Amino acid sequence: MLKFNWKRDKDKFLILLLAGVILLILGFPQKTESLSVKQEQSQKQNLNVASVSADGAAQGADSYEKRMEKRLKEILEKVDGVGKVEVMLVLRSSEEKVLRVDTQSRSSMTEENEADGSVRKSQSLEESGETVITGSGEKAAPVVEKEIYPEIEGIVILAQGAGVSSVKAEISEAAEALFGVPAHKIKVLKRVE
Repeated sequence: MLKFNWKRDKDKFLILLLAGVILLILGFPQKTESLSVKQEQSQKQNLNVASVSADGAAQGADSYEKRMEKRLKEILEKVDGVGKVEVMLVLRSSEEKVLRVDTQSRSSMTEENEADGSVRKSQSLEESGETVITGSGEKAAPVVEKEIYPEIEGIVILAQGAGVSSVKAEISEAAEALFGVPAHKIKVLKRVE
């Protein structure tokens, strides 16, 4: 058995005790309030930005849909025999904005002569892109290169004059011509008050 001699092993004991205390201190969770608060704020800000852009996209598609419904309604109500009209458009997708991107590319070609007399060629291509932004600070916004409006999937039109087959055919042909939607995806119904 080992016997502890206080006079000889006192330094070893103090070092072990100090190492134990240090390990104990390091084992306790440290206060990371400031770090976690900053992380939470950053996450909330990212969620807000994501929800604003998602809401903006939803509002953009919704406003496009409502504008087109209103325009079709106004035009059809002016046609003889149609009467009051209600229109519903169904969109296939949402509005899409293509942003301007500055791209840079670098290519390099390397030829290596091997010991056996053969030549090994290698080519590398590196591309990078960055979205172009105008303004600064809170007024900074990406440059939109083009907007792609949503494709219309189907149309339902309620019209007072839809009981007459010639009026119904004219309404369907007008919607088909305006939106390029096939006739089988356009439904014209008689509106009842």
